[in-house]
Amino acid sequence: MLRSNKRVPRRLAVLAVSLAAVLAAPVGSSAAVAAVQPAPPAVGSVAAAPVVGFPGNQVNYQYDSVRLQMTAGGGTTPYTWSAVNLPTGLTINTSTGLVSGLLRGSGTRTVTVTVKDAAGATGFTTFTWRVIRDACPRC
Repeated sequence: MLRSNKRVPRRLAVLAVSLAAVLAAPVGSSAAVAAVQPAPPAVGSVAAAPVVGFPGNQVNYQYDSVRLQMTAGGGTTPYTWSAVNLPTGLTINTSTGLVSGLLRGSGTRTVTVTVKDAAGATGFTTFTWRVIRDACPRC
């Protein structure tokens, strides 16, 4: 098993422990049901900020039709999405996080997609988007 210096998010650790408890409980046991119900948050605790999934670096040709669904987890829904430095012709749906449109122009851009949750906490991801000019786009 490879070891990483990244910390495992607390929610994943809680999920792993809960899953282990469910698998270890006898069939029909009420312990299994109790194990999957999350504990109520402590008084004064703050919900974790949302985390935006990394879509990977993107490469497309000029005049390609694009549909890239951004994802997020954590925080408090509903989310509000925004993006900075999208290639020309693309927009992001502020409610769903869908990046779509018809690519115009060419070049490489560093795109930052941000999500804001209902509590005002934010998360973001940054990736590159390369648009290659096709020598003959309508041939």
